[in-house]
Amino acid sequence: MKTDVLIVGSGCSALYMALHLPEDLNILMVTKKEAELSDSFLAQGGICMLRNEDDYDSYFEDTMKAGHYENDAYSVELMIKSSPDVIQDLISYGVDFERNEDGSLAFTREGAHSQKRILYHEDITGKEITRHLLEKVRQKKNVTLLENTPLVDLIVRGNVALGGVIKRNNQEEKVYAKKVVLATGGIGGLYKHSTNYPHLTGDGIELSKKYQIELKNLDYVQIHPTTLYTTDHERSFLISESVRGEGAILLDKNGNRFVNELLPRDVVAEAIFKQMEKDQTDYVYEDLRPIGKEEIASHFPHIVEHCKEKGYDVFKEPIPVVPAQHYFMGGIKVDYDSHTSMKHLYAIGETACNGVHGKNRLASNSLLESLVFAKRAAKRIEKSLKERNHYMFDQTTLKLNVDPLIISALKEDITSEDVSTNSVMPFSKTGVVDLICKEDGIICGLQIFERTFELLDEACDVEFFASDGDHVEKGQLLGRIKGDVRVLLSGERVALNYLQRMSGIATYTANVQEYLKDSSIRLLDTRKTTPNNRIFEKYAVRVGGGHNHRYNLSDGVLLKDNHIGAAGGVKEAIMLAKEYAPFVRKIEIEVENMEMVKEAVEAGADIIMLDNMDDDMLKEAIAYIDHRAEIEVSGNVTKENIARLTNLGVDYVSSGALTHSAPILDLSLKNLHVI
Repeated sequence: MKTDVLIVGSGCSALYMALHLPEDLNILMVTKKEAELSDSFLAQGGICMLRNEDDYDSYFEDTMKAGHYENDAYSVELMIKSSPDVIQDLISYGVDFERNEDGSLAFTREGAHSQKRILYHEDITGKEITRHLLEKVRQKKNVTLLENTPLVDLIVRGNVALGGVIKRNNQEEKVYAKKVVLATGGIGGLYKHSTNYPHLTGDGIELSKKYQIELKNLDYVQIHPTTLYTTDHERSFLISESVRGEGAILLDKNGNRFVNELLPRDVVAEAIFKQMEKDQTDYVYEDLRPIGKEEIASHFPHIVEHCKEKGYDVFKEPIPVVPAQHYFMGGIKVDYDSHTSMKHLYAIGETACNGVHGKNRLASNSLLESLVFAKRAAKRIEKSLKERNHYMFDQTTLKLNVDPLIISALKEDITSEDVSTNSVMPFSKTGVVDLICKEDGIICGLQIFERTFELLDEACDVEFFASDGDHVEKGQLLGRIKGDVRVLLSGERVALNYLQRMSGIATYTANVQEYLKDSSIRLLDTRKTTPNNRIFEKYAVRVGGGHNHRYNLSDGVLLKDNHIGAAGGVKEAIMLAKEYAPFVRKIEIEVENMEMVKEAVEAGADIIMLDNMDDDMLKEAIAYIDHRAEIEVSGNVTKENIARLTNLGVDYVSSGALTHSAPILDLSLKNLHVI
């Protein structure tokens, strides 16, 4: 099987990503069990939202404090500031959040929150959100969802993800994909007591270990303080954080409060464990009655019903609760766009670790974090595939024709070692460097720039913020390269040489083409290219809006002055060429005066190149040819004099200056730093 994007999982992050990928991409989603059996459906409490700018600082501080200040501050900022857009998306999908009497969104509060900023739908917010996402995904024609289809392995070459191996109907199948996304959920199935579904066993983590994909904070596991205590061997039923946020209290065996119920989860859980040890009990009590009967019934109907099924009446008595494994803050290490340390592999949702939660998750941040970074991953994938589509070279051309040229250039620069780099950086360290534009122009050659670093080290991760053909400006950040600092330093010059040269040609070509924009003339290049760089320079001409003449001597018949001299004249040269060349080839001949023009027309040339003629002779020649052949003008054509040709009836203008006289576009790699 082949697809553009393979998404593994069916929780809210996987579904939301699928909805934000372009509809012209084929998306295959596979999930281990039925689509509804994801932990996203189980989330009770709610989803956080930045209510207004005045709440930002306190929301940020609440998140950082709950995470013991081990959070990635920028990830937290991204999550908080993206929340209003995410909520608007959810509302547009039909998610029915609780409303006040005036129709405004109603907010509640949970433990460790200093303000009410949590949106909810009764006590099944996760189900309300995820079912609408799933419904929307099922309507997408470009998305195929396979249930009861686990991922059993990745398809990997070097440090590049090429797809995955799935198991369907007891048969293993390979799925090749341009991008792979792991949304495999948490690790609760590995615990005796967990609020998670038992089939969520950290599959993404295990595959990451197998392929040396970077992991982070695997010991950061959140214990939820309050799950309903039973002696049944089943998934622990969650008593939502928002219950305590609305006023429920925790009691010891004697009916006494022993903790501030609104402290962070890890603190409350620890207090419960200590109280259980002190009282020699297997649980403590949670009393919902301080909330008020009407609020309990309207806000927490499913908790009320489940407790009733287990023999407890929350309106009349406290219920027994015990801590249980709940959420995994560690996971597969990802960047701010959810990209892992393996190329083309992303991770989102609970299996990913972007640093938002730190050492402990703030209540109701999980749904929001999953959605925010799933959307960012979708945009990154869209941009990446768009860039790939702009690349000239397919994998076969790249390996057979391009790689040897780049390797030759690298060998020219690194004959035995990079003495300067090795002297200051004897050991491998990961670093990042920025690609900066230093003047206005057209960017071209990003694939070659990236490939230069890839050939030195497959682990290099190049992220572009522009595509070939884009107009770029002085000071613009064009990309960011992450990898071994030694590789970044050693490959810098060769990568920039290609990119500057190709961008310069594209820019110069675009400037010349500007003079022809209101005409039907096609601007052509020539074979006056740098030895061994023709494949790059002719591509750059196309990116700049020009067209390629012959790539090499095998491409077509072009009879120039020395060919004519060797054949004995214009007519003779054309006749010999017609006899030798396949009939599908056009015969083009270069002429310099009117006598040669007349001979070329009489002999039946397909294209007549008028070379180095003054304006008067050009007009006379064009009038004489009178559409009996196509007309190309060449010889000392530059952007300064090309405008004179626009109204003469010329079909093509060829200019060697496009490649031999184009100045480079000034670019540089700056701000290198170790991370």
